[in-house]
Amino acid sequence: MKKSYFKLLFLAFLLPLFYNCAAVPPEVIKTHQKEFEIIENLQSSHLAMVDAFVDQKILVFENFFFNEYGPVYRSNWIDAFKEYNERDYDSERDFPKLYNDLVAEYQEELAPIEKIRFNLKTAIALEYKNAIDAHTTVERWLDNLKKLNDSQRTSINSFLGSVKPGLSMSTLDDTIKNRIENVKSKMSKKNE
Repeated sequence: MKKSYFKLLFLAFLLPLFYNCAAVPPEVIKTHQKEFEIIENLQSSHLAMVDAFVDQKILVFENFFFNEYGPVYRSNWIDAFKEYNERDYDSERDFPKLYNDLVAEYQEELAPIEKIRFNLKTAIALEYKNAIDAHTTVERWLDNLKKLNDSQRTSINSFLGSVKPGLSMSTLDDTIKNRIENVKSKMSKKNE
């Protein structure tokens, strides 16, 4: 998972190098928006999977606690009740206290499990926040590239042309258009 974040960050720094010298094709923006939706859906799915997994484990623990430990706890609690209260246990009168004590112990035992759930969900949310932040940074750069005016494009073309003759925004635009047409023709050949 961390490798994909490094790839996103790498792309975040690499994209401006290439796209500073080209207009941003609308396909890139649409794909970028779709990626954001996918990231959000994956986050929701991962968090739901953690909840489902932990809930299943809690059911196993709960079954053990109330079906196996509960009767032993009840027996020990009733014995201790006689010692502390100097009277016999009365199920109608004393059961609520027994029940509350048993549930309190259950919640105490459950707390570390819920802490693990919280820690897992927090870690997942943090990693997705990092991915979304990297995605948002790339989105801002793409938006800034769309806003380049003609004089800025001309300046970039001049600079690129002086660095390497033939290298310009127009060259990159034409190359991108040619690649898109090439892929479209391959698609049409496959559909025939």
